[in-house]
Amino acid sequence: MNINDQLSDWWNESLQGNIDSFGCIHCTLHASLYHYLIKILKDEDTCEDVLQDMFVKLWERKERLGPISFVKVYFFRCARSMAINHLKNKHNQNVPLAEDMDVDVVFSHEEILVKKEHNLQMSHMLTTALNDLPKRQREMIFLKYFDGWKYEEIAQVTGINYQSVVNHVHRGILQLRTNMVDNRFSRAGCMAFLFIIFTKLI
Repeated sequence: MNINDQLSDWWNESLQGNIDSFGCIHCTLHASLYHYLIKILKDEDTCEDVLQDMFVKLWERKERLGPISFVKVYFFRCARSMAINHLKNKHNQNVPLAEDMDVDVVFSHEEILVKKEHNLQMSHMLTTALNDLPKRQREMIFLKYFDGWKYEEIAQVTGINYQSVVNHVHRGILQLRTNMVDNRFSRAGCMAFLFIIFTKLI
């Protein structure tokens, strides 16, 4: 049984009041949800508070929600929406919909680690180049290559249509290559390096 089917089974059991099954969903998704939200909220305590609040609300509202086809996608979409609403309220921003606010994902050098020492300089360049991308491209690339999401799943989580997600990722990769070439790395070398890095991340 794949993870999506397992999550669906646990959710259906949760609908019958099985708190142990809901706990299985929590254990399975918590780490990846935290990894995503820490990029949005940039504060560990706030991240944990938002996640706890989300899980409590989903448990309390489970009967109203009913069956969910793609549990992981739904939980991530809820977490993203709650995190953005938290930021909106914190900064008193008048954003009509949570999905309309661009998430400010920031990459760290630790996420771009390369074992071979002679690639360390290029790893630092890639980190800088990633953080120089527009916010929306950063989020799309993070979800695609650092969390391993499919384009369809990214579209559902972020509320952006499928083709726009593909375009953001494609433009982001092209911009990464351009930025790194501008910093005196060969075009062929940059593309080979990007291929190796993003293949390892998937």
